[in-house]
Amino acid sequence: MIESAAIRYFREVTESGSIKQAAATLRIAPSAISRQIQAIEEELSVKLFERNARGMTLTDAGRLVYRYAVDNRSLLDGIRVKVQEFETMRRGQIRFATVEGMLANFLSNFLVDLSVDYPGILVSTTVVGSRAVAELVGRNEVDLGLVFGRAPRRDLIELARMRQSLCLIVAPDHPMADRESCSVKDLEGLRVIVPDPSFGIRQEIDRACANAKVRLEICSETNSLAFAQMLASRTDLATFLPRDTAMPAIEAGRLVAVPLRDKRLEATQVTLVQLATRNISPSCRMVADLLIARMKRARE
Repeated sequence: MIESAAIRYFREVTESGSIKQAAATLRIAPSAISRQIQAIEEELSVKLFERNARGMTLTDAGRLVYRYAVDNRSLLDGIRVKVQEFETMRRGQIRFATVEGMLANFLSNFLVDLSVDYPGILVSTTVVGSRAVAELVGRNEVDLGLVFGRAPRRDLIELARMRQSLCLIVAPDHPMADRESCSVKDLEGLRVIVPDPSFGIRQEIDRACANAKVRLEICSETNSLAFAQMLASRTDLATFLPRDTAMPAIEAGRLVAVPLRDKRLEATQVTLVQLATRNISPSCRMVADLLIARMKRARE
């Protein structure tokens, strides 16, 4: 017990009006309660109760001690709630839906760190295109979603955004690999492997090329960014990804990222979303806060 027995017994006697009734409530001997109250009186050198025909009533000093006892109980109740919530935060299940581009580096690193710091939290991850992520969040089938671009539905709220500028991704021996950057106009006739139209990346590239009246030679289309990277690393086909998505292959020397000089493509971003009406658990709220902080640091 965090609270002392003497204070607890004193408060019960005050609220019940007699030692006998307090003893019955607490299921202990009346003599035990009397000894504890006497101990408080001796320590403070005051009398806490007046005994009369109506039972036991507090003295002025007793009322001060009772106020302390009530405040002490409220404080302990608050601590107990916070401790229980803290324990709840360290356990639970979080359901993510995310675009594939976030798995290769950013989200995988975050989930590794989360598993070390909070091993009691189970994370399930679904990988789909941006539209499907928004649908899963909107249907309340997942807790949090990472979409490419802005939140596409009004019933979703944006918790955080992180810039993910699109780059031209090519093999080191590709003719464009040595460029410091390139414009959308430079992509005319380029042989590419692109994500299918469900991907926000594809939608942005199609829009940029249409605005610049540029035609790409689409040689392959896929719903796997990992496959697009593999094919780009082993052929003369180029693809389009945020640098962070291709970072493991770039660091391994299998791919090169060439920045695209286009205001819209440079400003593309990933957004953490949640259903506006969802009442999330303490553990989910904690994970969301950690992810928001990680995304904020990535922007700096």
